[in-house]
Amino acid sequence: MLKKIFILLLLLIISFSLYTVLANIYLDRQYKQDVSSMQRRYTLSDNITIPNPNSISIPSSLRRYIQLSIPDRNNLSTYVNLNYSGKFRKDKYGEMYDFKVKSFYNLKNEEFVSEWFIDENRIIFDKLREVSIGENQIYEFKYLGVKNEREVYGQAARNFLGSRMIIDAVYFPYYYLSSENIDYKYMSNNRTLLELDTDTGKINFVLEFNDDGLLSTITSGKFSFDGNSVSLKASYNDYIDYKNYYLPGSITVEIENNFDKYILYEANLDSVVYR
Repeated sequence: MLKKIFILLLLLIISFSLYTVLANIYLDRQYKQDVSSMQRRYTLSDNITIPNPNSISIPSSLRRYIQLSIPDRNNLSTYVNLNYSGKFRKDKYGEMYDFKVKSFYNLKNEEFVSEWFIDENRIIFDKLREVSIGENQIYEFKYLGVKNEREVYGQAARNFLGSRMIIDAVYFPYYYLSSENIDYKYMSNNRTLLELDTDTGKINFVLEFNDDGLLSTITSGKFSFDGNSVSLKASYNDYIDYKNYYLPGSITVEIENNFDKYILYEANLDSVVYR
């Protein structure tokens, strides 16, 4: 009897291990297909152009930050790979789990895809898939990498995905100047207002900078996400000198969802590659 139970448990472990491998292969394949879809639109040599970052028409706080943080300002990259890892909260009252995320951005077409791997324990894992490519706006939270726990598509996902791109753009800040959907306005010597133009109106983002000219927080106005009233706040710390320009080494993102406020994720930069 014990032998049969042991064999059954062993078969279950093997089956689940095989399932995990296949689920990861499938999701990684989706990610690679999304990246290929973006890359087909432009060649890697098709670099992005921006207004003169020294122009006095750009608010002084944003101008200083971009001067500090533009990589290779004579040859700005269209494509960016961004990877970070840390702790992610799946539920507003739940605990935080280890996660890692890989993202790929096409700045010229204002598109991106992200794959989040959330490691609850040695057995259970979840994946979050974010896609903003053309008319495809996708937010899928997958339990065990396959079962959709939450699905938000189309216009209901667009504002959240656009806000996520603005938060990550601290690592490629020339996007704030190049985007046709973003207007910027002076607020004070250490604050700049960004207005993201969407199909349902404008979403405001307040960028606050510290005394060294580095971006410290981005706070969004409220917007609709899947029928909820949502706002985001990203805090940036531990700036590093990365090839003679400055990038935040850590990021914390808070979400306010129908008056409930909590940390959504906190992470450290693993790598960023400009192409």
